[in-house]
Amino acid sequence: MKLKQTIQKAELEAKRRLEIDLSTVNMEEAKANEQGFMIVRKKQKPSNQTRFSQTIDMNISYLCQAQYLTSAEFSFIFTLAPMLKIGVNAIVDPQTGQYCSVSEIATFLKRSRQKTSEMISALIEKGIIYEFANTHELKIHGRHVTRRPFFLNPEILCCGDKNKLESGITQLMIHFNILERAGIKLPIKAVVEPHNKYGKLVRRKTYLELQKKWNKK
Repeated sequence: MKLKQTIQKAELEAKRRLEIDLSTVNMEEAKANEQGFMIVRKKQKPSNQTRFSQTIDMNISYLCQAQYLTSAEFSFIFTLAPMLKIGVNAIVDPQTGQYCSVSEIATFLKRSRQKTSEMISALIEKGIIYEFANTHELKIHGRHVTRRPFFLNPEILCCGDKNKLESGITQLMIHFNILERAGIKLPIKAVVEPHNKYGKLVRRKTYLELQKKWNKK
């Protein structure tokens, strides 16, 4: 009985203090309004702004078991993490945010340009790195004239929200489907549904269901 009374007393005291606080706030707002001002709550900064990338563990494990990538290729992929643009997975200069050329990637990673070029070419063939090539340039000049963006497959390493993948790179991956054609059936797949602004990562079952639905259309 005594404990109950103590609790009730504490609750009444807390309620009284809250009413006093609210009354004070209302008075301050009224004074500010009289003088032509308004009180605005200050936005709190995020407590932790540490940049990070997510490894898609189930896919990493699958690729290891399938021996699809060499140890050197895995190592190269993970050293690219600091160069990935958040929400886009493009390989960029961390300071400027500009797309990196092969030479610039090599410089950042402290590797030779030749070995970096060979590694990137091998990973493009395997569907781990993608590039947006300007076909108009190739027709006119027979080679790349402007810088071509490189993107790391977000099914392996994703920088940003896995439910907000850049739709362009996701559509490119689905269109060419390099991993699937090589017989690599990743447990987690990237999809982008018609008219959606973003792509996302889903389990393979969902991916197959969506593929079946799209093929019927």
